[in-house]
Amino acid sequence: MYLRILKLIKPYWAQLSVGVGFSIINVLFHSLTLWLSASFITTIFANPDEQIATPAESLTGNINLNEKLKQLTSEYFFSGTPVDALATLALVILFSYFIKSIAYYGNKLFTGYVQAKVVQDLRLRLYQHFLSQPLSFFQTRRSGDLISLAMNDVLKVNQALATTFHPLVIEPLYIVAYLSILFIINWQLTLISILIIPITTLFIAIISKSIRRKVVRVQAQLGEITSRFTELISGIRIIKAFVNEDNENKRFGSEAQKLFRLMFRQISLQSLSLPVTEMLGVSMAVVLLWLGGVQVLEYGTISSSDFLRFIVILFAIYQPIRNLAKVNISIQTGVAAGGRVFKVLDIEPAIRDESGSQDLAPFQKEIRFESVAFVYDNSEMQAIKNLDTSIKKGEVVALVGPSGAGKTTVVDLIPRFHDINSGSISIDGKDIRKLTRSSIRRQIGIVSQETILFNDTVYNNIAYGMESSASEVEAAAQKANAHEFILNLEEGYETMLGEHGARLSGGQKQRIAIARALLKDPSILILDEATSALDTESEKAVQSAIETLMKGRTVIVIAHRLSTILSADKILVMDHGEIVEQGNHASLSKAGGLYEKLYRLQFAKGDTV
Repeated sequence: MYLRILKLIKPYWAQLSVGVGFSIINVLFHSLTLWLSASFITTIFANPDEQIATPAESLTGNINLNEKLKQLTSEYFFSGTPVDALATLALVILFSYFIKSIAYYGNKLFTGYVQAKVVQDLRLRLYQHFLSQPLSFFQTRRSGDLISLAMNDVLKVNQALATTFHPLVIEPLYIVAYLSILFIINWQLTLISILIIPITTLFIAIISKSIRRKVVRVQAQLGEITSRFTELISGIRIIKAFVNEDNENKRFGSEAQKLFRLMFRQISLQSLSLPVTEMLGVSMAVVLLWLGGVQVLEYGTISSSDFLRFIVILFAIYQPIRNLAKVNISIQTGVAAGGRVFKVLDIEPAIRDESGSQDLAPFQKEIRFESVAFVYDNSEMQAIKNLDTSIKKGEVVALVGPSGAGKTTVVDLIPRFHDINSGSISIDGKDIRKLTRSSIRRQIGIVSQETILFNDTVYNNIAYGMESSASEVEAAAQKANAHEFILNLEEGYETMLGEHGARLSGGQKQRIAIARALLKDPSILILDEATSALDTESEKAVQSAIETLMKGRTVIVIAHRLSTILSADKILVMDHGEIVEQGNHASLSKAGGLYEKLYRLQFAKGDTV
């Protein structure tokens, strides 16, 4: 999974290469500083007959790479008195750290750019993926989980890249450089020292698997917590109205406690990784210290100066190994979060344009349903079954029936918010599955009971998805009976509406939505209980705007208030996903069926025609 995350780096290989180049410079100069420091220590503290300034000859009498390097070091850096060598060493260290600092900054700059772009690309892919999904995708998932995925999980991937990207590049380079020096000094001791690598790797592999499982659980619980916050914000009015704050506190407290337990288990396991790895390293260093000391003191197979140099560099190599152990923890967190993100990204959109799909020409004749059946995901019951009907151009067709009868599902099938399971829906004789979704939706305007407004200006909400002039927007607002109240807002058409249009009343929101539909000028208009949630005064203003909107269009109306559809050309009465009656108001109100029953129930409560 981490490799899959790293594949996102591919477009930025040039910047990454420059960053790696800076890392190599960093490592080379750091290794040079360490070699010189060790050489200086051995020069000062070694026996006179072992000092580097003496003829470079090994204990066996052969000149090897180690002796050649010591000779070169002596000739170029440590000639003269020890005080002169100290001065040279100080200047070299100063110069090396200056170059190291520049290389470190260059590495951080270029790898940081790549890291930020990878996270940006991942967020964009996730956002675009959400946009490409059908309504069923969102109906089967909680918004809090999706928000947590886009924010918390992507943030974890970001943190994993931020904390691992640089170490994964530079720490292995340090290890290779230090191991090379150790092999040059004494290959036998070096082979013993690297025995820690498979032991440490095995331990890290075992603990990594457990860490990853715990991170997955933590991220899932974070989604639950985010969902609770989302419900709190959206349902605060109901919570307060029912004085249910205490119960909500208890519910959230329970979820928060569960998250705490999961996080603490994760922390306890992560905290174990570093000390165990460190203890393994120190144990191996102590063994080497004893073995090397015996070779120096009893057998004389390695000089005291070389052994001192070996120990200095050996302890230096454990720092990058230690850093890589830390990196592993971040990698497991990133892998777990990335797994959740990619699991969603791997979901193929259930609705897409088929190869060779055509654009829908301007609507001319009819919309026809033939033997249509539809089942929602994760449901066994048919939402729509055996649906046969047609809607002629210019007709006003009403859908009525009890809640759950399938009215909204029917109108959602026309713009392909869902795709049918069997049968066909055609517009002007063309199956909508053979048409591009965008060309169908461009000819459809929708005004629903739940008005969707964005945290943007009035102007941008009306002109949403369209390129329109100010005069066109104002003309649409006037036709929707919205122009007057818009001018009374603080900044008129430039007033920010707040989240979900919080600054407007229900009737004002509906008139903004109607203005948006008027500006779109659709051939087909869907009105989904557009006035059911309004008071009488607001309903009159909105109904007037709707009548303006309906002129000259093909209209499909969903209404619980039968008084609003008495003049419809055709009324389709639905129950349990089927059309059980159809006709106009005059014929249906006398037929003794479901429509007459619904009609009598409403007007018995005092509704008037």
